[in-house]
This record gives sequence, structure tokens and C-alpha cells, in this order.
Amino acid sequence: MAKNYMTKILMAALLLAPVFAFSGCGNAKSKSLATIDGKAITVGDLEKRVSKMPAYYKTLASQRKKEFLDDMINEQLIYKEALRRGINREPEVKELLDEAKRKILIARLMETEVKKSAVTEDKIKEFYAMHKDDFVTPLKLRASHIMVDTEAEANEVLQKLKDGGDFAELAKQYSKDPSKARGGDLGYFIKGQLMPEIEDACFKLQVGQLSDIIKTKFGYHIIKLTDRIEPRVVELSEVRDAIEKELKDKAQQRTLDDLVKNLRSKARVKVNEKLLEAGTDK
Repeated sequence: MAKNYMTKILMAALLLAPVFAFSGCGNAKSKSLATIDGKAITVGDLEKRVSKMPAYYKTLASQRKKEFLDDMINEQLIYKEALRRGINREPEVKELLDEAKRKILIARLMETEVKKSAVTEDKIKEFYAMHKDDFVTPLKLRASHIMVDTEAEANEVLQKLKDGGDFAELAKQYSKDPSKARGGDLGYFIKGQLMPEIEDACFKLQVGQLSDIIKTKFGYHIIKLTDRIEPRVVELSEVRDAIEKELKDKAQQRTLDDLVKNLRSKARVKVNEKLLEAGTDK
């Protein structure tokens, strides 16, 4: 219970910070909002923490200023008590602190290196021009079908359709396929998504046209093509963000690979392969 309470206090202090409507010159930042054994929590301390918080928490904190200032004070008191007890000198804690420090430094170095991997608008346009064939939407078809068990049934349904029967109503009445609930509608699809027999027939039809009877391992089918969307070249504005992300990811990976390669070339790295293999075999 106590552990949960401490966690609640610390998380509130770390994630939520008060927002105060301070104005005026830089001197305002040094003004003390509270003191703990003579040590001040200043306007600047809080503003710095607030600046790193998501907008939602900033808004929440502005409505509950006193509560979050209390959380800040509680955090400082608990931290001071931890130092007094020497918890920071415990081997396990020191190991955790060293690991956290190492990760923070690595992250900052990688962040610094990654900033060198800028992607310009010209590079984005160049990539789009060179890969324009990759930015073409495939031909899309939409069709409905009626599936029955026998060829005789299929002939009967096909004749009703030729006599002016409504496809959707006949699908609901005769079809054995789950799509009957939608009047036989299969939705939009591209090449490779349907059974070959059905697909081949669809790509030969014009919109509104009925197929002949088609036999598959599931039964006998009658198809009606209901829509056709021709391929088109996707505009740069539609794929710009995706291109930028891809270029950034590749540039960042190259930058980090080069950094590691350079560092390894300067360092004396030796790996005991035999010990490694022996250790992994256990």
C-alpha cells in the first residue's frame, strides 16, 4: 500500500507540473514558489518541467496548481530522505543509476548524430521522380456474385437475371455464400485477392455486365461487375510524408552505422569466440 502511494506521488510529480500565468521579465523565473529547508522551488523550475509535458497535462495542472505544487514538494522531500538514508550508495541502486546515465548519454549522442541526417525538399522530390512507377495505384474492381450448389440452379438464376431480376434480391434468395446478406457484394479487390476462376472472369467484364456460369470447388457462380477504378499516379502531396520518413530512417541508419564503424576502427575490440560459443551451448 505504501509502495503504491509513493509511486503515485512520484509519478504525479514527474508527469504533472503546475502551470502558472507568470509574466514580466526574466527576474520572475527566479522567484520562489516554495522552500524546503531553505532550498527554493522557483518559477523557472516549474516552467522548465511544464515545457516538457504534453498539452493535456499542462491544461490539467493549470486547474490544480496547489495540488501539483504539493506533489513537487513531496517529491523533493522523499528524494532528500533517500539521500539521507544512503540509498544512492547501495550497490544495486548505483548499478541502476549508472545504467540510466549510460543510456541517457548514448541517447543524446545518437540524437546529436541523427540531426545531421536532414532531408531536404529537393531530396524528397528527387526520390518521387525516380520512383514514380512505384506510386501507381493498382486497378481495382468491385463485383457481386451468387453461388449455388448445382449447374441447374445456376442456369435458373442466370435466366432470372437476364429477364430483369434484381441481382441483390436474387443473391439473398439463392446464394449459399455469406455475401448473400450484402446482396452478393464482394467489395473492392485487386488482382491476386480472389479465387483465380472468379478473378479471371471479373477482369474480363465491363461494369454492369454479367458473367457466364463459373464452376469452382465451392459451387457454381454468377458474377456481376459493379465498379472499376483505373490505375492512377499518386500525387507527391499524398505520399510526401511517407517519403520523408523513409529517407530520414535510411539517412539516420547510415549515420549511426558510420558512427559505430568509425568508433570500432579506433578501438581495440577483442571477442573471445570460443568462450562465447561455449557459453551459448550451455
